[in-house]
Amino acid sequence: MKLTRRAILQTPALAALQPRAPHILLISGWNLYNIGDVAITPGFLRLVQQHWPEARVTMLAASYANEIGAYLKPKFPDLEVIPMEFKPGVALTPAFEKVFQSGDLLVLNSGMTLSYGYYGLEWNGYIPRILAFMKARQLKIPYGVYAHSFDRVDPHADVLYSDVLTTAAFVYTRDSESLNLIKSKGVRCPEMAFAPDSTFGFDLRDEERAAQFLSRHSLEPGRYLAFIPRLDANRFREDGKEKEHAAQTRELIIRWVRETGTPVALVPEVQKGLEAARLMVYDQLPAEVRRMVRFQPDYWMPDEAQAVYAKAALVVSAEMHSIILGLAAGTPSIHPHFSQAGLKQWMMRDLGLPFWLHDQDKAPVEKIFNSMLEVHRDPKAAKARVDKAMALVRRRQMETMGVLRRSVRANG
Repeated sequence: MKLTRRAILQTPALAALQPRAPHILLISGWNLYNIGDVAITPGFLRLVQQHWPEARVTMLAASYANEIGAYLKPKFPDLEVIPMEFKPGVALTPAFEKVFQSGDLLVLNSGMTLSYGYYGLEWNGYIPRILAFMKARQLKIPYGVYAHSFDRVDPHADVLYSDVLTTAAFVYTRDSESLNLIKSKGVRCPEMAFAPDSTFGFDLRDEERAAQFLSRHSLEPGRYLAFIPRLDANRFREDGKEKEHAAQTRELIIRWVRETGTPVALVPEVQKGLEAARLMVYDQLPAEVRRMVRFQPDYWMPDEAQAVYAKAALVVSAEMHSIILGLAAGTPSIHPHFSQAGLKQWMMRDLGLPFWLHDQDKAPVEKIFNSMLEVHRDPKAAKARVDKAMALVRRRQMETMGVLRRSVRANG
């Protein structure tokens, strides 16, 4: 009788002969109410399944451990999710210490959580990840940063970062500007390069909910625009630009509807953006245009969002992760952004898509709309651009995951 792998592992004598699965400790899970923050974790887990199937992953959840675990476990049954315990002045529990010491590789996932100064100068908001790296170094566990942005590294984080990141096994940034920044701060890790945000690995599309969405809003696959605004400029500055961004959003939607005759799905990336999208965009559209706009009043998860983006003719998003989800689904995606929102927008340039990147504070509406119209008029050419960019994404995913695998093997 042929023994299955499960039977082998359940037989102690046989299981002892099997090589131990590499154990990845993944620091991830920044938020539950932002589909980008949600999607980065399953994106990375999918990359592990594709390129390193023998590895097992324990997620060290930075927040919402129970809720994120409930979302992820049905999709990744072998995943273990535990709260991240590194805090200044607080000892690790014996249970966490045991899990951490069993790790073969520590990875900080995509995000911008090491951007010291970007979210203020309170060390407690940044130091847990650095403490985890220092603990791993002490235990001789290889560690690294996977597709992260470094939007700021204010004094004296540069002193600490140059030490801790230089001894990492790898430091991958999701945009070249972040790479230039940390190099200028003295980081000299031997393996430093661009890697696409782990959300590019996300593919958990909820086709049933997407079909219900299209049916509910009388939308046809391939014949609507998905638009995701971002109207929180006042979070970063006090110049009232969110009002101009809202006016720009309304103008783009008006021109799209009148020029193409096709509807718009006005949908969210972040839960807290829903009210602004309704009050500042949807409610202020001309009546004849508003009839062609389908406003999503509720927050959704990335599974449904990506399935809806996959069926759109075009995604236009001022939020970066809806751009990533759209491109990963094969849909042309245009990103109007404002510079204070961070450096992550430059990944569009790094992927060879600079013509779909527009600074909202500098680009006239006509320029942004012309990009949208070009996709509408020549969808075949636009799709070819997406395919070329995604070929680069897949190549870098394969190359970088190979480095992660070798980091473990080189350290036994």
